[in-house]
Amino acid sequence: MIEGKLIAAVVFAVAVAVAVVLSWVLAFYSRRMAWRFKALSYPDERRKQATPMPQWGGLGICLAIIILIGLLDGAGFLEQTGLDSLQLTGFLIGLIVLLVGGMVDDKKSLPAHIQIIFPIVAALIVLATGTSIIQVTNPLDARGFSLMWWSRDLVAWLPGVTSFPGDLMTLAWMIVATYTMKILDGLDGLVDGLTVIGAGLVAALSFSPAYYQPAVATISGIVGGAYLGFLPHNRHPAKQYLGEAGSLIAGFSLGFLAILSTAKIAIALAVLAIPITDLFLVALGRIRRGEPWYKGDRTHLHFRLLSAGVPHRIAVYLLWAVSLAAGVIALTLQTQGKIFLVVALVVTAALSSYVAGYKSKKRNAAGQL
Repeated sequence: MIEGKLIAAVVFAVAVAVAVVLSWVLAFYSRRMAWRFKALSYPDERRKQATPMPQWGGLGICLAIIILIGLLDGAGFLEQTGLDSLQLTGFLIGLIVLLVGGMVDDKKSLPAHIQIIFPIVAALIVLATGTSIIQVTNPLDARGFSLMWWSRDLVAWLPGVTSFPGDLMTLAWMIVATYTMKILDGLDGLVDGLTVIGAGLVAALSFSPAYYQPAVATISGIVGGAYLGFLPHNRHPAKQYLGEAGSLIAGFSLGFLAILSTAKIAIALAVLAIPITDLFLVALGRIRRGEPWYKGDRTHLHFRLLSAGVPHRIAVYLLWAVSLAAGVIALTLQTQGKIFLVVALVVTAALSSYVAGYKSKKRNAAGQL
């Protein structure tokens, strides 16, 4: 038993280290490709950089994740430690779908109703290959509520592809997690750091005695390592942007990792509570103003912090610190405590957005006098 845990720890450490190095190296090649094929982000009202910036950062990240997971799965390590190979296949295919759609969007600027097709297809592939939320914890006692009220196999070789309402909750969670990271990708390094934090916390919980899942921990380490390797290229001032694929893959990966064990959804939700709340507040604000809810602007919390006078790096570090603290606290809490924590984070996000917006307006008004 001890020998097995030692081997799992060594594999985890090596996988993380290789993911960091591989992602860092591949970023140089993806940057050249972005310049060559003109996959560039040009200065606009949302992005304030002085010159065009190469995108496609997600290419190297995605390749690093696929290569390492593919090698470990091929060697039998992941399946031997309790993870279904079909689930991994669905996850990797979903990554490829997001990579292709994101790279095309970076080059062609697809309309919103076309952009959303790729995350939906990726989430459906994950569902079809057996990854679903099957129960939620009862906050009043240790038992859980089953979400498999109705289930059947649509295709003989797929494992229970339809279960109501579990699959609907899974689809909603995957889309929200994916789009939260997409919307957050407005400050240099912000999404990279949050992905490293989220994946690291899932890995820590997966190595704990109560939820010992070394395969899930290793996949989390690979995802976190891949984004950590890209961070030097993306931290302020950025040399390259994640692009659509990089931000979508970040949220998609965290959403998938959280579902592999329902206990981890609360951890991921704690890390993402503030950005998810901000996403819904901004969407409601746009609808109230008669604007399309999906239209990009600078009303998000991270942009409001900049407008209020908070330096770029400080704003990023602040959001990292809050998410890390929330995730670490969530590791120590039971279900009721996690619910109160998430509620507190939602309230904090709403108040922070209001205060930052107020200070921003006051600062802008003073600048016009």
